[in-house]
Order: sequence, then structure tokens, then C-alpha cells
Amino acid sequence: MFRKHILKILLGFLFSAVLIYLTLRQIDFKNSFDLIKNANYWLFIPGILIYAFTYVLRSIRYYFLILPIKKTKVLENFPYTMLGYFMNNIIPLRLGELIRAKVTGERLHISRSSVLGTIVIERLMDIIMFVLFFFIIMFAFPFPEFIKKSFYICAVVFGSGLLTLFLISRHENKALKLISSLPMPLKIKNLVTELFNKFTGGLAVLTKPAIFSVIFLVSVVIWVTESLFLVIIAYSCGINISILGGIFVVIIIGIGAILPTAPGYIGAFEFMGVTAMSALAIGKDPAFACIAIYHFLQLMVIFALGFASVIKTKLSFADLFKFAKIEEDKR
Repeated sequence: MFRKHILKILLGFLFSAVLIYLTLRQIDFKNSFDLIKNANYWLFIPGILIYAFTYVLRSIRYYFLILPIKKTKVLENFPYTMLGYFMNNIIPLRLGELIRAKVTGERLHISRSSVLGTIVIERLMDIIMFVLFFFIIMFAFPFPEFIKKSFYICAVVFGSGLLTLFLISRHENKALKLISSLPMPLKIKNLVTELFNKFTGGLAVLTKPAIFSVIFLVSVVIWVTESLFLVIIAYSCGINISILGGIFVVIIIGIGAILPTAPGYIGAFEFMGVTAMSALAIGKDPAFACIAIYHFLQLMVIFALGFASVIKTKLSFADLFKFAKIEEDKR
């Protein structure tokens, strides 16, 4: 299925292996294991419930993202949204997003390209949240100048991306005229034009200030809630960090998720998590114990909700992998 991407997949696994090695060589594995064994497991229960709730919030946010395209029930898209995250942790190359677009488009009877447009906006919103939260956190924690400059660059790059999409959504005809003027065969030009028209349908939310404001506020709540989950897990390991500290760690882990790694972001998750907690003056052994539990519980929640979504949508895993193959071939 992924034969033509085999080099990228192998590089991803290699990169994960290197990051796992770099993480483990910094810690006393026995000490970290003892910390994991002696953690307060009762605190995992509220933590898991809070983390599961973040996916309800993501589904609510997505309801508003597709509202300009089609009005649905608030949580109608929950299983389709969940399938995207679920498959991203099973298959490489983030094909889970394409599967999500395929399933959402089919089940809600809207254009798959429009759904992809909304998913692009969703991802940009998450990255913009990272940048905005970092600017707030900078006032609470002293960071090296190179970290600050990195976030300034991210702010410019992703802010520019969002602005570009906003301009396209506001001046769709001009953008379409520009694309039409590009030298390409007529058949390809017609296909590109059709896909562009459908894709820009997913950007309509950018021209709706009231809806976009709700999406922004829900995004804030999503990342504060997810950070609260980390704070609870850290406390179960005997680590006290503030909610701002939790947000910082989650942001750094989120940036690590952009890196090409094995499915489940294995390696990048642990390396970035331990590095971020070390920046908060937390020892590497307890930091690794905390991040290992945090990542494991995340995966368990995603798999549980993912399996439930497969049952709810009456899709088989064969169907999902078939969607992956179809979408991969069309890329």
C-alpha cells in the first residue's frame, strides 16, 4: 500500500529510533520505571476522562468549521473526526487526515475537498494556539533567545499561511483567475479548477467573524484542557507544575508531532516532552516517567474512541485501509 513512500516511512522509523535512543541515554531507566510503578494510578481516571473530553471539544469545534458548508448535529461528526486521529496513530504519512476527509465527505454528503479545506484551517488554528500561548508563557518563564526566535519565525510562517487562506476565501474569483492563467494542459486545468472551487468552500469560515471567534475560543479551551491532563499525570508522578508549565510542555510536544516519525509520534513525543520538562527544571528521570505515562494513556484513549468510532460508523478496518490506498494513489 505504501510502496512508493517506503523511503519516507523508513526515514520516519529511523528518526523515531534515533530520538528514542537520545531520550533513553539521558535517563536512569530503573529509576524511571520505579517512578512509573509508584505513580498514583487513581489520578489516571480523571486525567483520562479529561483527555477524552478534548475530543468532544474538537468535534464541537469541527461542527463550527463546517457550519458555513452544511449545518449538522453538534456531535454528528465526532466518530469521523475521531477516525482521523485514530488512523494517524496506526498508519504513517498522516494519511488519517485524508481518510477522515473521505469518510466525513461521504457520510455528511459534502465535498471531500471542502472537508480538506476545513481540516487545513483546523491544523493552522492549533499551530496558532501554540504560538499565542508561547507568547503568554514567555512572560512567566525565562527562555533562551533561540527558542524565542524560533517561535517568532513560526508566528510569521503560520500567520502568513492563515492570512493567505483568508485572502483566497475573500477573493476567490481572483485566485481562480490566477490559477487559470497558469500554463497547464486543459484537462488538468479543469480538474485543478474544480478541486480549487471545492477546497475554497472549506475556507468559508474565515469570512464569518462570529463563527471564527467561537472556533478560536473552543481552540483555547481544547489546549488548556489537554494541558490539564498533563498536569494531573505529572502530579500522579510527584511532579508539581502549573497549568502554564503544562501548556508549554504540550506545545513543545505538539511541535515534535510535526516531525516525520513512526506512527503514534513515538520517539519525537518522548524526546520533546522530556526536553520541555527539563527546561522547567524537572529531573529527566521523573520527566520521562511522566511523559511515558502521558503518551501511553493518550494512545489508549485514542484507540478506545477509535474502535468505538469504527463500530459506530459501521466501517471495517479493511474499509479504512482501502480509503488510505485510494487517497494515497490520488495524492
